[in-house]
Amino acid sequence: MKVNKKVFGLIFSVAISIVMSLFMSFFMLLMNVGIVPGFFFIWMKSAAVGMLIGLPVAVIAVPLIQKLLFKFFIVTE
Repeated sequence: MKVNKKVFGLIFSVAISIVMSLFMSFFMLLMNVGIVPGFFFIWMKSAAVGMLIGLPVAVIAVPLIQKLLFKFFIVTE
């Protein structure tokens, strides 16, 4: 599927924020409370909050960080 750079950046940001939210919320919950009754539902609630916060941050931060890094580094193949 062909997409332009802007659309790809948005898709990438969404995917990264979902994966990061799931992993971080799982391990933070596991470390803080352990496996408790209702763990899955607590985890999903925590992951949803993480996504609500992480998604806008990723959509805004990823392009800004890329622009900043491209000013300091030359990307080669």
